[in-house]
Amino acid sequence: MGGQRIAIANADGSGERFVTVEASAIDPSWSPDATRLAFTGVDYGENGNVEDASLYVTQADGSNYTRIGPGSQPDWSPRADWIVYTSNPARSGGVAGIWRMHSDGSGNAPVVRSGADPAFAPSGKRVVFVSGDGKAIYTVSLHGGRLHRVVRDSRAKSSPVFSADGRSIVYSTADALWKVPARGGKPKRIASR
Repeated sequence: MGGQRIAIANADGSGERFVTVEASAIDPSWSPDATRLAFTGVDYGENGNVEDASLYVTQADGSNYTRIGPGSQPDWSPRADWIVYTSNPARSGGVAGIWRMHSDGSGNAPVVRSGADPAFAPSGKRVVFVSGDGKAIYTVSLHGGRLHRVVRDSRAKSSPVFSADGRSIVYSTADALWKVPARGGKPKRIASR
């Protein structure tokens, strides 16, 4: 590992600066108050494949850099009291699932056994994620329990996020961005790639 940089800029692209961290960093996620970053630190093998992925938290300037546990794809809750993430398959029975923990690594617990790409609802009470087979979008309580299917079809899905009002979910497929009501329904293509 050594001296990787996470680029940070204003929403309009101005004010670019870099935060230096001691890992190959992907999946950065701002805390709601923009004082901290959670990200995935990746170790690659000789063949270029990911050998290990861990979650890290750092101050926005790169100080107080801390590994908080194994996993990837972190997302902060709106109150910054939880981070949801995708577990490492080797740690969770060979299948990636959705887990939660506090930003200091405490309180680590499963949310659902199979899934990826978790993101919080604006309320912080529910999490949206992609099913293990990549074909469905579900929501679930932060504490687990009954799943609510939002959409399922043959297209592989990724990166679901709630709208700011929590009433819609936007997600990606290989050829488009889609929007669907958070309660479920027919998806609408909103942009093509």
